[in-house]
Amino acid sequence: MSRLLETAPQDLMIAKLLEARAADAPDDIFFTWQDSSTTHREFNSGVNQMARNLLVRGIGPSTHVAVLMDTSPDYLTLWFALAKVGAVEVPLNTAYRGDLLVHAMQTSRATVCILDDRYRPQLTAVQESLTFLKEVVIREGGEPANDLGVTVSDFNALKAQADAGNLQALASFDSIGGVIFTSGTTGPSKGVMLSHHYLTSYGYMYAEINELTNDDVIFNYLPFFHLGAKFLTIATLVCHGRMHLVPRLSIGSFWDEVRAQGVTNFVAVGGVCSMLLARPPAENDSDSSIRTIYAVPDPASIHDELERRFGCRLTTVFGSTEAGLPICRSATDEYRPGSCGRISPFYEVVLVDENDIPVATGETGEIVVRPKKPWLIGSGYIGMPERTVESWRNLWLHTGDRARRDEDGFFFFEDRISDSIRRRGENISSYEVEQLIGKHPAVAEVAALPAVSEVGEDEVWILVILREGHSVTHEELLLHCEATMPYFMIPRYIEIVTELPRTPTAKVEKYKLRKAGPSSATWDRDRNGWALSRRGLERLKDQAAG
Repeated sequence: MSRLLETAPQDLMIAKLLEARAADAPDDIFFTWQDSSTTHREFNSGVNQMARNLLVRGIGPSTHVAVLMDTSPDYLTLWFALAKVGAVEVPLNTAYRGDLLVHAMQTSRATVCILDDRYRPQLTAVQESLTFLKEVVIREGGEPANDLGVTVSDFNALKAQADAGNLQALASFDSIGGVIFTSGTTGPSKGVMLSHHYLTSYGYMYAEINELTNDDVIFNYLPFFHLGAKFLTIATLVCHGRMHLVPRLSIGSFWDEVRAQGVTNFVAVGGVCSMLLARPPAENDSDSSIRTIYAVPDPASIHDELERRFGCRLTTVFGSTEAGLPICRSATDEYRPGSCGRISPFYEVVLVDENDIPVATGETGEIVVRPKKPWLIGSGYIGMPERTVESWRNLWLHTGDRARRDEDGFFFFEDRISDSIRRRGENISSYEVEQLIGKHPAVAEVAALPAVSEVGEDEVWILVILREGHSVTHEELLLHCEATMPYFMIPRYIEIVTELPRTPTAKVEKYKLRKAGPSSATWDRDRNGWALSRRGLERLKDQAAG
């Protein structure tokens, strides 16, 4: 019997799940961080104290709280504390700046922002545009100076001693517990509203797909503005296992850490599978504790090599922030190369044409989804009612992704209908890339597209038409991108062109460009001596400029 189906809807809340573990297994370790470990009882007590300190500050039911923080035990405590007081957490990508940061803050109507001190300059730069913001709480910044025009306080005040007992529930399972921004396609990024029930159920589904038990150790290196970091945490509580929490993924030390911690499960997003295989083979590759790798995507070309080399099983899904996990393959399900699995028992899934009419078996159509149980998909896009209606039309959630289904019910992902780009696990809006590059005074028009990456997923590729009488170099455009956008959006391929293929109504025919891809003559950031990391761009020495 499914644990998700066995659990009463009103108990599908992360705060209640934590309280249950603190009651039935108080001294079991919930998570490890560096050289420390934290039990269920210790964590629940810390969460309760922070929750009461939040309430003292007036942060409670329905308060929208933007969070710009790196992964840490403090962030983990804050997330659960916000859930306990009924606040709405709005975790923001820490690379957001400028217009993207303003859009997310304004759309979510965040009145409070809690951030690590290192991200304060990003907030300060746009604070005059944040009309809803009333209070800022800063972590690890010493005595906070008030230069933001709002109330500014120290995060340590939220960690002060307080009653550590459980609070009375201040939210219901169907109320909104969080807003996670996902890539825009034909417009700005959209904030998906997540009910407490839906968010918690995501963790239950992950635990079931990976068949996790109380002896599993889950490796969580994902940032908490990604849904993945959250459902890994919830799944740990669901299966009574242990989570090993780290600030970021290091491929170089990955297997040493896996062996040291006895890790049995982790998520491989984006090109992680390819990066792990790219490491030189070692005699002890298969001698590890790993049982399952949740690979999204699960490339057919390397599936067998991954399982054989690392002695594990791969699981996979088709899912999204809005749609949940409607198509999946568990560790014991039949494997069919290239397939993302079959329909989950919790959802209905149909492939439809442009008129929402189901297509025949073997034909390609858009994936549309609806749940069999209430509150198992997102609750719409915050501040965008027209986009909510458009995506949820005809009583189905339209994913914007295309797939085909074979006669045995296996689904094969084909492509995105939208102009979304996915790079190293990050969803990137082509619209937002185009808007930001279009701010350069020499640029008249931009088309941003995905290009195939050697390590899986996409690279960002832009084609630019210049204003008459203006000139700009590829590197000048590259540096403009660094100054205006998150590191992961910065394009690898840049072309300056005089025209773009168009429809009779003058729309750019991106499908023609995607089919052709960048040519050997396309300016390539990597080949021209630039390296890109989370720190931004770095000019490599002894490299010729393009």
